Amino acid sequence: MEQEKSNKIITITLTILLGVFLQVVFGFADSMDTPNKAVAEFAKAYYRFDRCGMAARLCKESGAADGVDTVDRYVYNAYEKAKSLGYGMYYMKEKLYDVKTYTVEKKGYTKATIRLNCERKPPLQSFFTGRPAVEVDETFDVMLEDGRWKVCGNPLSLHEG
Repeated sequence: MEQEKSNKIITITLTILLGVFLQVVFGFADSMDTPNKAVAEFAKAYYRFDRCGMAARLCKESGAADGVDTVDRYVYNAYEKAKSLGYGMYYMKEKLYDVKTYTVEKKGYTKATIRLNCERKPPLQSFFTGRPAVEVDETFDVMLEDGRWKVCGNPLSLHEG
């Protein structure tokens, strides 16, 4: 009886320790920066009109066009559009669903091409109007810059603003 009780305590203790260990391992794995993570974070920030989120994942060469900050111009144009429709910025924001990223090509340790496939829809508009989700299927060039993966080129028509 005493032996059986001791075995149960050991089993429960080992199970809890294994669970804690796995949480730590998965936590470190999730915090690693990857090209796929950079693309997903940039796309989420792009559709939320998150200046800081976009700027953090946009490489220096894509950050300015003709001396104008592309992120600021993109967010400002969206704000003006919302204002002209009589709404605030929240009305323009969209959320990504079923986000999947695929590595198309990896060029050494510093460059990659990533494909993003997901659906986007505005939470507020879709609730009131029943607007359906729109599929997003885009390819991004990413490069390692200052120790972080960043999106380069003309992502999601950012420069068209």
